Amino acid sequence: MEEITIDLREIAQVVLANKKKVAAITAAFMAVGGAYLFVAHPVYQSDSLLRIKQQKGLGDSILASLPTNNTTGDKQRMMTDAEILKSRNVVLPVIEATEEPGKDGKLPTYESYVQGHITTKPYKDTEILQVSVTGKSPEQAQQANAMLVQGFIQRLTDLSHEEQKDTREFLEQRLADAKDELGKAEDKLQAYQAENKMYSTDDQMKQVTDKLNLVDKEKAANQLDLEAAQAGLNSVNGQLESAGVSIADSPAIQQYKNQLAQLEGTRASYVGKFTDEHPKVQEVNNQIAKARQSLNEEISKIVAQQAPSSSPVQQGLLADKFKNEAAIAVAKSKQSALDKMDAENEELIASLPEKEEGYVRVKRDVDVTNEIYVMLAKRLEEAKIAEVMVPNEVQVVDEATLPEKPIKPRKALIMAIMTVLGLLVGMGSVIAHAMLYRKVRTAEDVEKELGLPVLGMIPDGTAVKKSSGSILSRLKKIGRK
Repeated sequence: MEEITIDLREIAQVVLANKKKVAAITAAFMAVGGAYLFVAHPVYQSDSLLRIKQQKGLGDSILASLPTNNTTGDKQRMMTDAEILKSRNVVLPVIEATEEPGKDGKLPTYESYVQGHITTKPYKDTEILQVSVTGKSPEQAQQANAMLVQGFIQRLTDLSHEEQKDTREFLEQRLADAKDELGKAEDKLQAYQAENKMYSTDDQMKQVTDKLNLVDKEKAANQLDLEAAQAGLNSVNGQLESAGVSIADSPAIQQYKNQLAQLEGTRASYVGKFTDEHPKVQEVNNQIAKARQSLNEEISKIVAQQAPSSSPVQQGLLADKFKNEAAIAVAKSKQSALDKMDAENEELIASLPEKEEGYVRVKRDVDVTNEIYVMLAKRLEEAKIAEVMVPNEVQVVDEATLPEKPIKPRKALIMAIMTVLGLLVGMGSVIAHAMLYRKVRTAEDVEKELGLPVLGMIPDGTAVKKSSGSILSRLKKIGRK
């Protein structure tokens, strides 16, 4: 193949010889850029900063109440809140209040508005979320951003109230049942006392009842935790419907659940034997805290791996599902340990005289039902307060800004790009034209193409006339002088 040599000096000469054409093409590109800037609408961007703190909901259980440095969980909560901020319930009112109908008489669609106007940006390793909203004017962008943030906070409040409402209704129903059970137990105690004329207890019976009360109190609290976790699981499964309900535990999650269940059973066996300050109790409490933290971290990982295509909201529900299932497993294991202790207490009661045994049993029923009633009443009051309170997991750090200048179009950048494109296209076209030009232009081209020597050259007639005319005009001027 014939080697092609490119002479940069020749290319430069070609460009200089066609500089008017290059300038014309460049000017055309600049004119197109100017026309675009003339018709393009300016776009303004308003920014606001939110702090997303760790939040709790109906799906949270005793496993989620512990502080854990779970980066995956924090990121998941941030993504969940970002998706809620861009949900239809929040965005559609903003579109209706700030946007004008187009030529077709319709407002922008939800999908196009979210994609073209709203941007959320979490700051790495922080609780800060930046919310950016664009508009055709500074006032429109600021108004849309402010409405979006307020709508987001209101939506979180509504969701929180709905969750707390479910909790309150569950506790109210359970409290009513506990009140009836307490009334029946007290009636039995009064009837037994009247029938057997027993209105006080001796030291032995007091020791027995005190020991029973410790175990019964722990059983009542564990039963309430179990029922709350089951109610939370039912609520989460109802929200998930068929999606994600069938996702199974990983072996790691199952291992942590078994470990936690064993530790809770061990701690339950210490009831009535050691105080909370005893080294054995403190040691097992530390082990339980570590196991719960590891379980929460593993749940977040598994949810992200098994449901990567799910929305952050659904991933959060899946995490709550696993946590409630773990809480149920732990409560059942703890209940099994407490049942063993209860069997020992039954043997102790059976060793008492008949009258004392009967009294201890009816008195025990009253104490247990009363303990449950007190705990339910306390939790119900907490649920009522939480239902009317505005959640504070989202804080507005910076209000929506009023932009001073548009972010689009960037005039200087666009004109610079169009100028560079014009120069490149102009120079490229003249260079390409020169390289593709195949006519004979010099004597060397003749020798190269035909392989014959050049004997002479015929001058251009037009050039000869011009040169001769120029010489004659000069001679005439000299003659006149």
